[in-house]
Amino acid sequence: NKRLEVQKKRMPQGMEVNDWMRSQVRGSVVEMLVERELLAQKLAEKKIEITDADVMKEIETIAAQQNLTMEQVPAEIEKFGMTMDDLKEQIRMKVQMDKLVAAEMKDGAVTDEDVKKFYDDNPQYFEKPEQVQASHILVKIEKDATDEQKAAAKTKIEGLLKQVKDGGDFAELAKANSDCPSKEKGGDLGMFGRGQMVKEFEDAAFGMEIDQVSDVIETQFGYHIIKKTGAAVAKKDALEEVAPKIRQHLEQKQRNDFWQTYNKTMHDEAKIEYSAAEQKRREQQATPPQMPRPAQRPAQPEPSAQPEHQHDENCQH
Repeated sequence: NKRLEVQKKRMPQGMEVNDWMRSQVRGSVVEMLVERELLAQKLAEKKIEITDADVMKEIETIAAQQNLTMEQVPAEIEKFGMTMDDLKEQIRMKVQMDKLVAAEMKDGAVTDEDVKKFYDDNPQYFEKPEQVQASHILVKIEKDATDEQKAAAKTKIEGLLKQVKDGGDFAELAKANSDCPSKEKGGDLGMFGRGQMVKEFEDAAFGMEIDQVSDVIETQFGYHIIKKTGAAVAKKDALEEVAPKIRQHLEQKQRNDFWQTYNKTMHDEAKIEYSAAEQKRREQQATPPQMPRPAQRPAQPEPSAQPEHQHDENCQH
């Protein structure tokens, strides 16, 4: 029931928990109870003890990672329908698994060579491309705009450019005149790299100096005035800087892989019996509910191909 309450809090307003979802949640709880019992038996067999102090220390560590004090934790977990006893129960299982893995995993530790290999094989995680930060004012042109409408838009953007060059506040002019949602932020588009904007906009932004204001730039979306406000050169994180995080990642992956195999072995070696009702539920759960099929309709001629909708890469609609 507690798990269902948590599920409801995460669902869109008005959406109800149906029988299939309820059965799914029940199934996850049953598996958790089975795993908890298997863990308890294995820890007893290996003479591994978990104390309340071990559990509280782990909660304190997690709270610190979330920038929470221990006094703030009860209110935070209450948002998810949990009490401190619920949290301690969950964390106890985590600590049990961590201690069991630490005692049973015989594989060697992650080496410096492992760290360097991951670094060399995954440059995408460590290379940061050149980026710029820019703001813009957009006077939009609709695809079916007439020559008169285009001329009016051109006149408007040229007038705005004159105000900027005469000392007008770029952000205020963007807020008052831009046709892009970025006007709420004074036209600020944030940092972006190459390939994220249409070519005309990108070429102008990357070719400018910081604080420089462009002339009128025309793109498929309309007329723009661009102000470059920042830049970041391309760089690659040094191995020494990221080695600790790589090592932590590899160690965690090693533990996860070991636990998956170890946990499966515990289940395979155990004698797990379910009640007749639970066994029936598990069989039913293995087959998700089928959507009703729509009634057959007479064949219709296929519509002609339509051009794909183009997304304005300079404005987040």
